[in-house]
Amino acid sequence: MATTSNAEFIVANLEFDDIKSNLKTYLSAQNIFQDYNFDGSNISVLLDVLAYNTYYNAIHLNAVASEMFLDSAQIRDSVYSHAKQMNYMPTSRRSSVAHVDITVTPSDSPHTITVPRLTEFQTTVGDNVYTFSTNSSLVLNSGSSYTASNVDIYEGEVVNEFYLVANSQNTYYINNQDIDTSSLTVKVRTSNTDTTNTTWTRSNSLFGVTSTSNVFFIQAASNGSYEIVFGNDTFGRKLTDGNIVEASYRASNKDDSDGANSFTATGTVGGYSTVSTALITKATGGGDKQEVDDVKFAAPRALSVQERAVTVTDYETLVKNEFPDITALNVYGGEDADPPEFGKVIMVAKSNVYTTLPQSRKQAMVDFIGPKSSIAVEPRVIDAGTLSIKIDSSIIYNINATDSQANDIKVSVESAINTFSSDNLTDFKKTMRHSKLVEKINESDTAILSNETNATIYKTINPKLNAAYTKTIDFHNPLKQDNPISANTQGSYTGFSTPAVSSETFTFNSTTGASFRDDGTGTLQIVVANSSSLQVLEANAGSVSYGSGNVSITNVTINAITTGTTIKLYARSNTNDITTKNSDIVEIADGDVTVTINGVRE
Repeated sequence: MATTSNAEFIVANLEFDDIKSNLKTYLSAQNIFQDYNFDGSNISVLLDVLAYNTYYNAIHLNAVASEMFLDSAQIRDSVYSHAKQMNYMPTSRRSSVAHVDITVTPSDSPHTITVPRLTEFQTTVGDNVYTFSTNSSLVLNSGSSYTASNVDIYEGEVVNEFYLVANSQNTYYINNQDIDTSSLTVKVRTSNTDTTNTTWTRSNSLFGVTSTSNVFFIQAASNGSYEIVFGNDTFGRKLTDGNIVEASYRASNKDDSDGANSFTATGTVGGYSTVSTALITKATGGGDKQEVDDVKFAAPRALSVQERAVTVTDYETLVKNEFPDITALNVYGGEDADPPEFGKVIMVAKSNVYTTLPQSRKQAMVDFIGPKSSIAVEPRVIDAGTLSIKIDSSIIYNINATDSQANDIKVSVESAINTFSSDNLTDFKKTMRHSKLVEKINESDTAILSNETNATIYKTINPKLNAAYTKTIDFHNPLKQDNPISANTQGSYTGFSTPAVSSETFTFNSTTGASFRDDGTGTLQIVVANSSSLQVLEANAGSVSYGSGNVSITNVTINAITTGTTIKLYARSNTNDITTKNSDIVEIADGDVTVTINGVRE
């Protein structure tokens, strides 16, 4: 009788060669197989089969185990399944949106003209034609010259899907993975012979939903698509067999149509064929469905919020999830506003679709977050401001240490400054650290010996011409106060004084070349200044609070602006580090960087 050795079978190694080697080692230790040539006999084929089978099973079981947990899951369907358990819905594709004025020129004189919802317009980007459509119906009247101003039009083919309710089914799969879920509308009619549709409302939670509520829910489904889910007569009205469900939505082309700036109606509007559009804002904001890694990051945080807005993080998580175009959001209590607004929560939003959020968008955000907030709290949305930084950097570099030309050094420095801004600024609650910026400039080229970099902050004002203008500008940084300028001998002091506040030029009282300038004592003046003299046109145009950085312009009438339609109001910070507060985003724009290069030989 053959005997069996006590050789151990090693299972820790999962590579094919290791598995086969372990099998050979184990079998060769058995008395019955001591004379076998495992490499040259047919048993080698059997060992290959066993090793491959073991290897495949190990890979399969490892993948299965990985997909069981959100942190390690890689397949979109697995991540969606985990997210569903956390009541988190991954965002879908988003349609590009453009803003236009729509004008209809009728052949007669009707009182009103109705522009139906989903009225289509076409545009061309490159060699591709895209369809945009209105999101709601519009009514044009003769008093407005039959013009609808600043209308949102969204890219995407309109898709309609119909479902027949049978066997008490309440979940319906949306067949197009390119859906923009924000555009989804659902209507239900009682039977195929009924022509009356009832519009059902999308609900994001169970708050306020009763057994008779005509609501539907959306949840992530397989293959990266979504499902429409109806109620069960406890939360939401349940469908009955024979009902017809009509789902309508846009199939988005992601950001392919971003940049479109010319739109043409594809048919008649209100029965009239003469339809024109005037561009307000070119198409932007298109996007793909949420990346798997983003879902894995966001789902646990959405779970912690539990559909209620109490903390700042709650507001930020809920709003950003519901409105994907909001790229930056700052939330603070009304008691921290200036002036204070007690009982309110202020949300400052920056969008990648809108330069300035339209009132309709702000109201949509308030309507969404309001029911999730405390009863005593009133949410309010305001636009983000910008605290811009103008950089002047003088560079000294060693000519002997590099083959680069002065312009090459300049390009490297400008690139380093722009990268510093994008990496460290362009968001709320950021601080421009002067020492860090200087460090990045020095590191941009090994030949740089030193740099002297100065930062000036500014904000832009847009006064209405030939009308009294009053405005308070808060720089949120203490300003560097200079020696007061004597009203009697100010000409001789001009070359030695640097004001805390100055501005671009404009025309005041028919005098060109005028600008704002503080006098060093807290009074804002309007002057005409050059390197040798200072002429005061208005001795008291407002005030400057050097400690808080608050500048007030009071009842100033400006006749014309020298360049463009806005005026930059500059301020010198009393500290090298520049910070922001509440509603401002600090940034260094590309056009605000001036670099001077000086070469020396060492």
